[in-house]
Amino acid sequence: MAKQYSRAQRVGDQIQRELATMIPREVKDPRLGFITVTGVDVTRDMGHAKIFFTLMNDDDPDNIELNLTVLNDAAGYLRMLLGKAMKLRSVPLLHFRF
Repeated sequence: MAKQYSRAQRVGDQIQRELATMIPREVKDPRLGFITVTGVDVTRDMGHAKIFFTLMNDDDPDNIELNLTVLNDAAGYLRMLLGKAMKLRSVPLLHFRF
């Protein structure tokens, strides 16, 4: 018997895969370091998504805060790209967390 996954989990997994390829390719900010999308939590109503990420080889709190600011500023653009790539009726608002 197949495992039971909620739709929010499936959408979160797809968002994670899409963002992992989109962020390095589409966000052209030189302040952005090499990030890895580690997880996505989507609310049940598909209104909000928390995107968790890590920085490769960087533990400086100032640099983490800078990357967090860059990603949250680019959230609207990434949401638009997700809407084109995923064909969802409504794309959740993206909130990045370290």
